[in-house]
Amino acid sequence: MARHLRTIAGVVAIVVCAGGGARATEVGYSRKYGLGAVVGDPTGLSGKVWVGQTNAIDAGLGFYGYGFRGGCFRDRDGRTVCDRRYGNGSTSLHVDYLWESKLVDGRGKVQLDWHIGAGGRAFFLGDPCALDCWDVGVRGPLGLDLTFNQPSFLEVFVEIAPVFYVAPATFLALEGGLGVRGYF
Repeated sequence: MARHLRTIAGVVAIVVCAGGGARATEVGYSRKYGLGAVVGDPTGLSGKVWVGQTNAIDAGLGFYGYGFRGGCFRDRDGRTVCDRRYGNGSTSLHVDYLWESKLVDGRGKVQLDWHIGAGGRAFFLGDPCALDCWDVGVRGPLGLDLTFNQPSFLEVFVEIAPVFYVAPATFLALEGGLGVRGYF
């Protein structure tokens, strides 16, 4: 877990340092590609590509349970599974199409946008399921995006996303996170 957090912190530092300075917010205008980290469900890497003035594609690669877990959970059949060793964790991938709109223009210093979207999420459970546990669902993210004039390449965001998992079991979950992206 610590290794993954250091990797995420390193990626964010590289993106922030490589961004450079500018006079006005450039996120979504002259800088179309964002890369950063998110903490929450899932915790991991986050990317965003602007495909229009108000539209973007957002993707996340999340990690859970890497390192020493020492906990128990119930599987789909109701059996208690305890894992008290160092092992593999779970990985998730989501991709969403977002529609964004300006909410507040903070007198040239900040810009607050809100977004809503639709997409999908795949969740792959590691040990003790021997990589045969997975879930696939549709998600609908709703969030806020804060961009700055200085530094003009930085975006801070918060998001919640209800997910309706459809295979192999059907259930509803609520996910969300707080993150930061640097744009280039």
